[in-house]
Amino acid sequence: MTPFDTHPAGLLPAGSQDRTPMPSPLEIIDARKSFRTPEGGTMTALDGISLKLASAEFVTLLGPSGCGKTTLLRTISGFETLDAGEVLIDGSAVTQMPAHRRPVNTVFQRYALFGHMSVARNVGYALEIAGRDKREIRTRVGEMLELVGLAGMEKRSIQQLSGGQQQRVALARALAAKPKLLLLDEPLSALDKNLRQKMQQELKALQRELGIGFIFVTHDQEEALTMSDRIAVLAHGQIQQIGAPTELYRTPANLFTADFLGESNLLPVKVAGGRASLRDGQSFATEHRAGEATLLLRPEALSITPPEGHALSFTGTIRETYYTGTDHQIALETPAHGTLHALLRSGAALPGLGAEMTLHAPAQGLHLIDEAAP
Repeated sequence: MTPFDTHPAGLLPAGSQDRTPMPSPLEIIDARKSFRTPEGGTMTALDGISLKLASAEFVTLLGPSGCGKTTLLRTISGFETLDAGEVLIDGSAVTQMPAHRRPVNTVFQRYALFGHMSVARNVGYALEIAGRDKREIRTRVGEMLELVGLAGMEKRSIQQLSGGQQQRVALARALAAKPKLLLLDEPLSALDKNLRQKMQQELKALQRELGIGFIFVTHDQEEALTMSDRIAVLAHGQIQQIGAPTELYRTPANLFTADFLGESNLLPVKVAGGRASLRDGQSFATEHRAGEATLLLRPEALSITPPEGHALSFTGTIRETYYTGTDHQIALETPAHGTLHALLRSGAALPGLGAEMTLHAPAQGLHLIDEAAP
């Protein structure tokens, strides 16, 4: 069964051939957007982006500053208009629809709460503007505050709330109008580390409970890996790769994704005759196409204990060590490959700085990328 099937497997009416797919909660088709620069030129923010959500999916737009992720979010919400392309919500085109008529809501990096209003007034403000009945507003506000863990705080002012509580108020306000899609523009960036981690868990749980699509913008790789059903990695106004967090981390499609998503050791190799050869003469069997490629070694794939079966080995001098509480981060300077970074469990017995060490990479930890390493 695909995510867009109308009926669960086994529940189709007898003799029915109806396989009409449900419309996607969001589909973006060839989105293009440019801006004028102060110097009189143009800057391309979106360069032909296409994206389709499954039902109740949590998708993160991840990339460095200026990659186009916030611009893409703003074109979904209607705060920016596309130069070309289409935005569809539940199968209906909204590209020309103004922001206030689109069935989406946004939680911003700066929560944009009204400091002179109570918590309840902030949450129910959009419903007031829409002319909803006061009793309906009161009921809905109570439901939303209960949902985000702020029940009983209706009368408090925004100034009396912590940063985490203000973030919850912004969420409650965005959800009060029952949007079909929730957009989140780096909403956790102002929180301290512990609160940020807690809110990551709460946001994901909230998304599952509501059963609606979330589009989340961040430049934080760990945040994206923790929260997402899928991640779209953006650079230069284009999606470099989109997929499940494990897929992007373990088998990135290009050098940008490999280098941006987590720490990487990237080693040039030449593939010929079914083997990939490193510059130090080591090689391993592969079905990769012949030519130049790049070997990706994640730091945690390296170990000081030789694994069973074939493995690559790297001997060098320890230049840096960092203890994180659960792991040791090692920088090993090798003659042929420069500095390699390893992440070793804290129980391992390690020599000191300046000592020689050999690290091993088992075959299952090797991944080849088509592009040649610079």
